[in-house]
Amino acid sequence: MWFGKSCRNTTEAVKVPLYFKSHDRQAVDAGFVETIRQLLGTDNNARNVAEQRYDSAKRTEPVQLVASLVQVLLKSDIEVPVREQCAVLLRQCCGKVKDADSTWQKLGTHQAQLRGQLLQILEAEAVPQVRRKVSDCIQSLANQIVDIEDDQRPQNLQEWPELMPTLFRIICDTSQDSNLRADCLWIVKELTCSVWQMLLANPTQTYQVLQTCLADPALAVKAEAAALLCSFVDSISSREGRKPFQQLIPDVTTVMAQLASDPEPKHLNTVLQAFQSTTETADFFKQHIATHLMPVLCGIAKSHQDMAARKYAFEVIVSFMESKPKMMLKVPHYIEQALDLCVHFMMQLEDDISGWMQEDDEDGEDEELFSVGKEAVDRISRCAVKVEAFPFLLEGLKQAVTKLFQTGEWKQVVAGISTLAMIAEYVDDEATVSQMTNGIKIQLGASNARVRYAAWGGMAQFSEDHADVVSSEAFTSQLLPEFLKGLDDSCPRVSLRCMEAFQHYGEALEREDLEPFIQPLMEKLGAKLQSQDIKVQKKAITFIAVIAGQVDDAFAPYYGHLMPVLKQVIQNTLHKTEERQLLGKCFECISLLARAVGRSGFKADAEQIMQAMIEATKVPNLPMSDPVKEYMMAASERICSTLKEDFLPFVSHILPGVLEKFTLAPREFTPGNNDIDDDDEVNLTLLRENGQVKVMIMYSSEIQDLKGALECVHTFVEELAAAYAPFVTQTAQALLPVFDFTMEDGIRDLAFETWGQLCRSARQGGQVQIVSELVMEFLKRVLPKFEAAKVDISELKTSAEGVTSCLKEAGPNILHAEQLRHICRTTLAVMAESFKRREEAAKGRPNGLSQHDEDGDEHHDDDDEEEDEQAMRIALCEVAGSLMQHHADMFVAESFPDYLNLVVQWLQPQAPKDDRKLALFVMCDFLEYLGKRATPQWPQFLPKLIEDIHNPDAELRQPACFGVYLAAKVPEFAPLALDTAKRLSEVVTQSRQRSKKKSEKIAQACADNALSGLVEILMVHPQAVASVQGELWKVWLSGLPCQEDESEGERNHRRLLELIQQEKPEVVGEGGQNVPKLFGVLVDVYKTDMADEETSKGIGLFALRLGESKLEAFAAQFSQRRQ
Repeated sequence: MWFGKSCRNTTEAVKVPLYFKSHDRQAVDAGFVETIRQLLGTDNNARNVAEQRYDSAKRTEPVQLVASLVQVLLKSDIEVPVREQCAVLLRQCCGKVKDADSTWQKLGTHQAQLRGQLLQILEAEAVPQVRRKVSDCIQSLANQIVDIEDDQRPQNLQEWPELMPTLFRIICDTSQDSNLRADCLWIVKELTCSVWQMLLANPTQTYQVLQTCLADPALAVKAEAAALLCSFVDSISSREGRKPFQQLIPDVTTVMAQLASDPEPKHLNTVLQAFQSTTETADFFKQHIATHLMPVLCGIAKSHQDMAARKYAFEVIVSFMESKPKMMLKVPHYIEQALDLCVHFMMQLEDDISGWMQEDDEDGEDEELFSVGKEAVDRISRCAVKVEAFPFLLEGLKQAVTKLFQTGEWKQVVAGISTLAMIAEYVDDEATVSQMTNGIKIQLGASNARVRYAAWGGMAQFSEDHADVVSSEAFTSQLLPEFLKGLDDSCPRVSLRCMEAFQHYGEALEREDLEPFIQPLMEKLGAKLQSQDIKVQKKAITFIAVIAGQVDDAFAPYYGHLMPVLKQVIQNTLHKTEERQLLGKCFECISLLARAVGRSGFKADAEQIMQAMIEATKVPNLPMSDPVKEYMMAASERICSTLKEDFLPFVSHILPGVLEKFTLAPREFTPGNNDIDDDDEVNLTLLRENGQVKVMIMYSSEIQDLKGALECVHTFVEELAAAYAPFVTQTAQALLPVFDFTMEDGIRDLAFETWGQLCRSARQGGQVQIVSELVMEFLKRVLPKFEAAKVDISELKTSAEGVTSCLKEAGPNILHAEQLRHICRTTLAVMAESFKRREEAAKGRPNGLSQHDEDGDEHHDDDDEEEDEQAMRIALCEVAGSLMQHHADMFVAESFPDYLNLVVQWLQPQAPKDDRKLALFVMCDFLEYLGKRATPQWPQFLPKLIEDIHNPDAELRQPACFGVYLAAKVPEFAPLALDTAKRLSEVVTQSRQRSKKKSEKIAQACADNALSGLVEILMVHPQAVASVQGELWKVWLSGLPCQEDESEGERNHRRLLELIQQEKPEVVGEGGQNVPKLFGVLVDVYKTDMADEETSKGIGLFALRLGESKLEAFAAQFSQRRQ
């Protein structure tokens, strides 16, 4: 038995040596104590010297150092802060126990003595804060050295035999100090992830200890016992293992109620934090949530005097939903109670409206409970969406919001608006979105400033989540006048919120909707630009920037008035470090104005503005997170896009500062030796190197700077093309370190893509040798990752995408046959290993499907891993596509049979959906890049592709439709044309009849691809479809404009313009009767993402050729927006 036969009073102590043998009991080195004092002191010089002295001792005399730390801890007459620090340092000495050069390993035979002394210090220590730090040292050490397999049930810990008997002896000894017993329970709680198997070896005794402690008169003991139970059941791997302890649940809820009535919330918060649910915890309490837990938790959340306790209780309730959503939806009244708490929290607003109006968003106090309530609505809704239960939840929310609005009380109305804003992204139905938007719009004119403020916030959220609805013609005519009113709101805080909302709303507006309001908006914004309030100036500049960005050259009339004002702001703020945000926004606004007036309009001011931007980065003593850097790089991108090659003279001045950002990289985190402030946002990642795990950190602002620098260079290379060639080598050298960036995959993605752009720039600049060097350098660095023993799925995916980008942009004649073979063999081997991992993961799962528990809740870990694997497989297949694109003959000769065999295998009826998707992607590459080289093999795969045009799964239907468009380009497709055209026609007709929902967007994208296939067949194979040609043309025309797929939109609308200009009878109709309607389609896509620049230009010229009289006649049939 590991802690005696029963829980009884005892004072028998474990006998352990008191000191390391080389030290006398009374000998406490005064110099050592002084060193610890200096480590805690405020004298930087003395602290630095003390750190060096301490580090030297740790390296050269680790045994003596640890003995000195122990001696100080044993001397109760030394001041508490010094003893606390010694406990902290001792914990560090007991860290990284598996590292060969760690202090723990250097202790050698003294390790056992130290373990014994730690337990003795724990039991003897009378000062609570010192004892808790010693407790922390014990649990940290034990968690590192104890290693028990899940299926083992040992009677004791072989790595530290005295630990558990000592802890449980103290816990069961009611004559001991209750806080000491509570600390011992805390240690066991922290150890449960490592020792739960041992606790389960004696379930009856574990149960008795927990039961006794839950009934203990000391609140500290009760609280830690309840927390231990939560941690214990969370660690147990099986439901059967947890089941015997469910009888303790009523005891736990009783303890929670008792703790809630205590004026001191510390112990209650301990339990509530332990309760924050995982899947196992929620499952454990399942049968008692409605009857025992919810009444206690709701009471605490609503009325406890301690704010932290209220938040913790609410967090427990929400975390249950997050861990087991389907189960919680079945718990009686859970959803009603949870939503009631959301509303209750959102109504915890200050009554002082006047005081609130005097504050601003930056300086005003955060109403924390209100924020907690809002976030809870979002979290609960997200969970409901995940298990396809949001419609059920939405009905309850609708009723709740209606009641809140009907009260007319401002707090209730604010809560209602906030609820609508938080659920906006999850609402799929356009009619419901419109209804909700109308509900918020009405509140924009409310008499209460806080209601108007909330309404503008809600409008911003709906603009972000449902831009297509709120920017529709029906809403813009109502909302833009509201913005004019909002700018003049009597409450400055509301006016600022209105301006913020426009930043989101304006970006979704069509030019023709915004143009009538530019003049009145600019009149009001011009006045705000002259404001002495910097915050107002910032918002006004951003507002103007959004308008300029949306209406392009229509903003040109305001350029001459605005530019002098913005230049003056730059002059006034250039050297004021406290106004860097305003300066950055000026640069942003100017770059958008430049885009609006175009190259010729901005050229005269370009040099002055660029010089100001360069000078702004040279201001001394700038903070690490200087916002101007980010704004400047983004502004440089836009100005480069506007000036094109005229931007070239500025590159040499700007580029060094941008490339300098490429040196930003994570650094190792070492506790106690970092200058991180509480307000700093940092990213953490774990790096395994030479068998050791390092914690790497990087400021979020640094990651953003690095990302901004990459985007900036990417734009320079893309826009300047061949003109950037002189800078390619310099940029490539600077870019190489980013290849090893591990903190965020998106950074590495962008670095690889930028490398590909450098290849294209060098190629366009005629630097053939440099192109080859760039490709070879890239492959040398990246291909070995595919052969590494350690598998990092995310890194492999990113690397494959990088290879694809590099090879596509480098162009033809770069690789020789052996290199192509090596790339194909390597990537195919990685893919084969991925499929093996899938097979292994599927073992033990019925039919290889995702696992669900009895409540229907899924275990998503395996699903997430498989999604990552599939994304990697797709990226690996795209590598093959890049090889086909520029080395088609070589690919056919060397590797086509391997990929064809895979496609045939993936098309088998029993193959998973993901495999069929891969097959479709590879088939599309066959058809696009190999062309007639692949036609002899069509019978092996093309019939399956055509078959998938009617696949009920849109994710398969879309690439099938696109593949047909590619196949139809060659004459050999003629025998298949008629049947395929009929299939495509059905896809278009059925898809366009679907309701307008977010979830239907992919179906519309399928129809967009089907339109491309249909018109390609009509143009290339008219004789093959002659019998139904007229009907097919009608379907193609009625399916326009394209709705979701921008590439297909560009393709089809370009083709439509060409056919109208050619006056093709099947298109324009008899006597041109279809032209007004079709011209309306072109008007709809003019200067949108659904038409490329050349097509938009052609639409404009076509309109001029039509003449004024025809345009007036057409306009009479158009909606107001089209007019």
